[in-house]
Amino acid sequence: MTEVPRVLTIQDMSSIGRCALTVMIPIISAMRCQAVPLATAVLSNHLEYPHYEFVDLSAHMRDFMDCWDKNEIDFHAIVSGFLASPEQIHLVEEAIDRFGNNGQMIIVDPAMADDGRLYSIYTPDMVVAMRQLVSKAHIVKPNYTEACFLLDIPFSTDPISDDELRDRCKRLYQMGPDMVIMTSVPSETHAVIAVYDGPTDYLKTYDIPLIPVKATGTGDIFTAVLSGAVMRLVLPELTQL
Repeated sequence: MTEVPRVLTIQDMSSIGRCALTVMIPIISAMRCQAVPLATAVLSNHLEYPHYEFVDLSAHMRDFMDCWDKNEIDFHAIVSGFLASPEQIHLVEEAIDRFGNNGQMIIVDPAMADDGRLYSIYTPDMVVAMRQLVSKAHIVKPNYTEACFLLDIPFSTDPISDDELRDRCKRLYQMGPDMVIMTSVPSETHAVIAVYDGPTDYLKTYDIPLIPVKATGTGDIFTAVLSGAVMRLVLPELTQL
């Protein structure tokens, strides 16, 4: 392993939007890790804009992985974000099988939906494929909408009880990950995050006053900080160099 922790981050690069790789790379780097991008696609802008141009890089992802194998490059963690096709989801599974079989931390952000609806590029088949990818994670970090799609339950903005929240986190844990971190839990006044440790059945919620603005890339920023924080916790002797 290298002296500086390498975090393989697999997702798109959007030229406009301050999201995905454009925020993952600087934040992970600022947290004393080396962010290694495996770009799934290049977009002119994120999908909240009415028009976008999209270049699919699926055909090149395996070539990158083959080259890393030949160069004996390894990673301390693998993080996945927005994926644009079932093929890309399967390629992330392959990356985990190839580079994550030595105790590496696997963090899956199933970035596929928000505000009760799937992103325009997502299909029901991709939701099924995402459930399989989640099964390979140590930590899964869905927002509440994504959790509803993963669990195949109706989405609602109505607040839910602690018992209901625990049940939904437990069902996600039963898909395979050890820990569930759910953002955007319904609340009229606060931004609520739930952290659930599956093996101990421990649930903790955190909340801050809700700011009534729509901002893209916040989930990616959260995942970037989470990835760096996990590396600092798991490998403190390396991240403090």
